[in-house]
Amino acid sequence: MMNKWRKISFQRVLTLMLVCMFGGLPGGIHGVHGAKADTGPWQGNEYFEARLISAVTATGEAPSLEAGLEFRLSPGWKVYWRSPGDAGLPPELDFTGSGAVAGHHLSFPAPTRFSILGFDSYGYSDAVILPLRLDLVRAGRDLVVAAGLEGLVCSDICIPVQEVLTLSVPAGEAKPSSHARRMAEFRSSVPSAGTAGGVSLRGVAIDGEGLSLALERVGQPLTRLDGDIFIEAASGYGFTSPQFSGGLARIGVSGKPAADLAGNPVTITVVGRDFLLEATSVVAGEPLKPTSIMPALLAMLGVAFIGGVILNVMPCVLPVLTLKLSSVMGHGGGEAMAIRRSFIATAAGVIVSFIILGAALLLARSAGLAVGWGIQFQQPAFLILAAAAIGFFGLVMLDIVTLPVPQFAQRLGGSQASSGLAGDFASGALATLLATPCSAPFVGTAIAFALAAPGGMLMTVFLSMGAGLALPWVMVAAFPALVRYLPKPGPWLITMKRVLALGLFATSVWLLTVLGSHFNSSAGPDQGWQEWQPGLAQSLTAEGRVVFVDVTADWCITCKTNKALVLDTDTVSKTFADQDVVLLRADWTLPDDAISAYLASFGRYGIPFNAVYGPSAPDGLPLPEILTTSAIRDALQRASGPPLH
Repeated sequence: MMNKWRKISFQRVLTLMLVCMFGGLPGGIHGVHGAKADTGPWQGNEYFEARLISAVTATGEAPSLEAGLEFRLSPGWKVYWRSPGDAGLPPELDFTGSGAVAGHHLSFPAPTRFSILGFDSYGYSDAVILPLRLDLVRAGRDLVVAAGLEGLVCSDICIPVQEVLTLSVPAGEAKPSSHARRMAEFRSSVPSAGTAGGVSLRGVAIDGEGLSLALERVGQPLTRLDGDIFIEAASGYGFTSPQFSGGLARIGVSGKPAADLAGNPVTITVVGRDFLLEATSVVAGEPLKPTSIMPALLAMLGVAFIGGVILNVMPCVLPVLTLKLSSVMGHGGGEAMAIRRSFIATAAGVIVSFIILGAALLLARSAGLAVGWGIQFQQPAFLILAAAAIGFFGLVMLDIVTLPVPQFAQRLGGSQASSGLAGDFASGALATLLATPCSAPFVGTAIAFALAAPGGMLMTVFLSMGAGLALPWVMVAAFPALVRYLPKPGPWLITMKRVLALGLFATSVWLLTVLGSHFNSSAGPDQGWQEWQPGLAQSLTAEGRVVFVDVTADWCITCKTNKALVLDTDTVSKTFADQDVVLLRADWTLPDDAISAYLASFGRYGIPFNAVYGPSAPDGLPLPEILTTSAIRDALQRASGPPLH
């Protein structure tokens, strides 16, 4: 009945009449209605309204126009996704009669599941913009279109949608419209095909009376999901929300026997808290075999350990090296047992603090909060405490104050010895906190694995990384004779301690300047750079541009090193200018859910992070944490090739 209603829809006739009447008049529909260019008038009723909008103020010279179908819905009402679920009808546009439009493509952002009386439907509530690409017959001309809109909107009841939507965009230079930012946000919510956030589909198969899906992230089975999975198959099937067990996502099937799906393709959309994935796969008739996570875990423990070792020489840990150097020199000529106890205490401080950090991230993840590497530097309270602690260590190094020791510790090892061990343990804990603001080779991979893994594996990975960071202290504890090769303590050591204390005070002042960003965040990006927005890189890429994205923060020393040694050099600046690269910069100094989600879409949870977009790389090419000129040039060359089809 619905199909018949579509075929005889009166609005299609009305669409043709509107285009014929107004399409040739000066100003077209825009002139008749007086509507703002790039914004069509709202159409609808008390339950919903819809309109067409444009991402640009003029058509420019591009062969297509980025537009959008926008809905506003009354409380309790919803409009449907492209596959509505057990009931519903998705919105459809008909541009028949709009001679300026050669074709169109309507995209759908990730939906929400609505469950009522055992029936599941998928769609959107409140408001949504469906990205719409209009392929133009001729570029560079005034655009006047009228489109028939059909579908359903539902609450406790459903009503059919039958509207005619109009839009006019004049010829001229294409500039972002007032809708561009919101449209980019919804465009970034459209699931990407293939792999997203390091997540990929390994397979789907019949599993009893339902289906089982095998998802992988960074080479390991995905065993949990903060989100939902939507399956599109032949008509008549219904699918429940996923339940994870045995390393597989199990989904119930209703309406028809699940076995009938064997050998048929299905489209699977996975909506995670930090990634969106769309994949098509043929349903296998034999159940999937769960992949053992142990090989991946063992490999990742090695990666985490190596990453921890590398953190010892990263720019982020210069204050840590200051503390380490002072500790080593202070033990020159000391007894082997005293040296061993001191360095074991420092190593214990590193490892215990890594365990605490992992537990804190696990609790934050369980609470549904955004998690990442170094995010404590986004919190004013942490910055104040860290600046005070480092300043205090500077005073200790100058022998102005002494580290207080609890009474029980004094009884265990004597006041002086216990004071030294307490200080060593505290310096190890401080080393961990100062090592976390920036990512490093291997660290990003290990963190991505850990934050997507169950709690026990997360803690194991963090323990391994802590062991890697503590390795230098453990080596000296194991071979205290190494200290004999250092100069003996003497008057020169007093001067050296003063120099190192100044380094700690400088670090404390730097943390306070980062704290100032929380109260003065109005500064925009540097000259030549634009502020990053969700979906903006993809939108520019669709126009044929090459885009470079830099995610940075005031507290990320490695980011500043990349900037000084690579990004701001004349060589790289000239490369960007010669290739007309659009430069986008995202500032993660303060908490920002959109930036966190963007990083997670690449399977990253820390910075620095850089990516290059272009016609040959619409989904972005991530670059290594430590930038080089050759890496940037290579990525630009790969991204600027012919468009992918």
